[in-house]
Amino acid sequence: MAPVRMGCCITAHGFGHAARAVAVMEALAQRMDVEFVVVGGIPPWFFAGSGIRLAALHPLQTDVGLVQVSALQEEMTATLAALDRFYPLDPELVEHVAFLFAGCRLVLSDIAPLGLAAAARAGAVSVLVENFTWDWIYEGYLEQWPGLAPHVRYLRQLYRQADLHLQAEPVCRRTDCDLRVAPVSRAWRQPRQRIRQLLGVSGEQRLVLVTMGGVGSKPLDPAPMLARPDLVFVLPGSPVERLTKRENLRLLPFDSGLHHPDLIAAADLVVGKLGYSTLAEVYAAGVPFAYLCRPDFPESAHLAAFVDRAMAGGEIAVCRWRDTTWVDELDTMLLRPAVAGRRENGARQAAGFLARFLE
Repeated sequence: MAPVRMGCCITAHGFGHAARAVAVMEALAQRMDVEFVVVGGIPPWFFAGSGIRLAALHPLQTDVGLVQVSALQEEMTATLAALDRFYPLDPELVEHVAFLFAGCRLVLSDIAPLGLAAAARAGAVSVLVENFTWDWIYEGYLEQWPGLAPHVRYLRQLYRQADLHLQAEPVCRRTDCDLRVAPVSRAWRQPRQRIRQLLGVSGEQRLVLVTMGGVGSKPLDPAPMLARPDLVFVLPGSPVERLTKRENLRLLPFDSGLHHPDLIAAADLVVGKLGYSTLAEVYAAGVPFAYLCRPDFPESAHLAAFVDRAMAGGEIAVCRWRDTTWVDELDTMLLRPAVAGRRENGARQAAGFLARFLE
């Protein structure tokens, strides 16, 4: 029997939404024979080792999100100009993506409105997965950027076209939905000790994973980290071609072959930008999380409240990140106990719900 075909349209705003969508796809692939048609700017290596059967991967722009000048700072003038160019959606683009989704029973959209419009055109059931939508994000900037108002109204209308609506905790704006699930994270692949062995970290050493997500940022000053030889710092997204060991630093490219959730589970502390997928994967692993908020991003306060309520961790001020004194705070963070026990994974909850429609 031929596999069931499902579409997936993913915003290209960093890797966080791709990680959430892949988590749901992985969980579905464990339940049934399914192949995926993916539309979005996700590199092929992101799917390596996932067990996901890709029928096709189409690197198309699916939405705008926010134009960022760094991992922690957005550029709203450029964002508004990009929104004016991309919306309203070009009917030819919608038609083209609908053609790509031909034969798909469901089209899952991780906050990319294009997927909802294309699914309707293709006659497929559309599924919106979100913890926020772009209309809600842009509302947070309206006072300073009133030119966003037409886009808020237009996107709200597009999101209402979804046939099924799933919200993933922590949710920024609770609305009526078909299912609300626990934080969605990708599954672990290798044991903690195996990852530490591959990184050259001994049993008594403490491992600090420093992750800023999929949006590039300026390289960190290594001096404060090198001054802490009692800690091993793992830095994904470094400008290297393979795992590189420099004293107590472990530099990794984005495409390192090491699964990011495995790196998180192997760590004694995660330091990084407060984003959805990082939060969800740290939550699943139960390790402490020292997070940096994006000062103006509306989602940040909701994610921070979740960490403070349900996780071991605390905030690192952006000013301390920029002046490199953040390393001085790590001892306090490392003393916070890990949260024992496995947590419910929203990916499995979402997969169970979607499987009923695919079957």
